[in-house]
Amino acid sequence: MMDDQIWNLLAKKVANELLPEEEKELARLLQQHPDASYTKEILTQGWKDKQKPLSSGDTEIALEKHKRRLESAVEVEEIPVYSNRRGNIRRMTVRIAGVAAALLMAFFMGRKWWSQPKMDENRQQLVTHKGSRSQVKLPDGTTVWLNAGSKLDYPKQFTGKRREVILEGEAFFTVTKDAQRPFMVRTKTFSIRVLGTEFNVRAYPQEDSAVTSLVTGVVEVVLDEKKNQVVRLKPNEKLSIPTIQLIEEDSVEHVEPVVIRLIKSPLTVVRDSVVTETAWVENKLAFKRMPLEKVAVMLEQWFGVEIRFKNSNKRQEYLTGVFQDESLEEVLKALELTGGSFHFKTDKEGIIWIE
Repeated sequence: MMDDQIWNLLAKKVANELLPEEEKELARLLQQHPDASYTKEILTQGWKDKQKPLSSGDTEIALEKHKRRLESAVEVEEIPVYSNRRGNIRRMTVRIAGVAAALLMAFFMGRKWWSQPKMDENRQQLVTHKGSRSQVKLPDGTTVWLNAGSKLDYPKQFTGKRREVILEGEAFFTVTKDAQRPFMVRTKTFSIRVLGTEFNVRAYPQEDSAVTSLVTGVVEVVLDEKKNQVVRLKPNEKLSIPTIQLIEEDSVEHVEPVVIRLIKSPLTVVRDSVVTETAWVENKLAFKRMPLEKVAVMLEQWFGVEIRFKNSNKRQEYLTGVFQDESLEEVLKALELTGGSFHFKTDKEGIIWIE
């Protein structure tokens, strides 16, 4: 979209990454969209004196998050894709300037009041914030449980040959069978195609992998419809895919293909036959040999809190647990007892620190 191009160029301008030819393109676009000029002034002037480098510790933490991958795989399938590393394509970078955080805030706030996209009157959204979960029945009778910090976009009525929804976050689907109209869940990483089944999808944008877990039936995980790149799952299987940005087709000639690892493995069962991937639907918080760093993310989403690390060495301590109806304090105390070498403390602002 044209307004997306303006925002991308403005972002690069504030970050001092705008090329000469992009400067000309931005000027041309601003002439076509005069309302954006005011936003440009705010972005380029408001943050000039506020650029502050992150500490080495913060930078290390940011880089660490991109290095984690699932460890225990039963089956690994490799598929070639194109990396975003050269040419006129979008790059995956970790910004070391404090202006990046400020820019993102200005970007989304400014976009909201400058060019708020109109919601299709035939579609609707269900949004859950951290600390909350919701359930909705779709027009075809399909039931969806939406986990904390998630968003589901779906039509008021399904029309056409497919029933499509768009997911950001995590959801569990019990799909009504309709052989004539397959059900499709789209995420930024992959799509899932089914006829009638029960499955879980976890695709949070801030996480380094996206996972789909099949309980019953059969699903096809569609990685690329045009190239017919599809992975079929059987009951009690899950597929984990590293989240990457795919490039536009017109940039393929400028890059080299790389290989990503698709990790297919059985669902994880903890005590009492609790399946960790779908336990949240039954209001259970479950994990098995999960690093404390990822457990902290689950607790943030589950209870709507903020957790930080004072000691980065504690991030990779592995924990196992199942909780139901326990308070945050009870969960934290239990984790301290089972983990043994770390402690939780809450400061005056309500932030929980692991040390």
